[in-house]
Amino acid sequence: MRVKRAERAAARANVEHDFVELWGSMSSLWGINPTMARIHGALFISNSAMTMDDIMEKLAISRGNVSMNLTKLLEWGLVKRVHRPGDRRDWYESIDDVWEMFTVIAAQRKRREIDPLLNTLRRCKEQLSHEALGAKADDPAVRAQHQRISDMLKFLTLMEGLSQRFFASHRSLRAAVELLSGDGN
Repeated sequence: MRVKRAERAAARANVEHDFVELWGSMSSLWGINPTMARIHGALFISNSAMTMDDIMEKLAISRGNVSMNLTKLLEWGLVKRVHRPGDRRDWYESIDDVWEMFTVIAAQRKRREIDPLLNTLRRCKEQLSHEALGAKADDPAVRAQHQRISDMLKFLTLMEGLSQRFFASHRSLRAAVELLSGDGN
């Protein structure tokens, strides 16, 4: 009996390790550093709250690194701080709803990547306008640039509006994906 229990514990530890390493390697897809992703992966797969010391031990990383990345995960809303009665330490746990998690990640990526892109395109379009350039705006090369930027801005603005509808909440995302995939279950 003891051997079976030890085998199950070892198998579970291997799965957790593989998941955390996978999460760390996928960090570039989120636009975050691997350590932040590994911490999130450890909290998500553990299905229980962990202290900073637990995370340091599990991932073999420094207190400062854990602290800095937990702060970012808290800011993103992927992790929450929880308290246990009679314990003065902070405990951390991941949000457990996959749909909510990916909605949060998408919103953060939009804020950090898409919003600045749209702002730059708007500024470029304004700089090529008649108001900014006067008669020089009639130059064919300037008009072509203005048109290309306008087209790109229109496309990205439409895509942003669509994504906002999808990512309004994790329920909206799930409903949209299920509708598009034809899986109403």
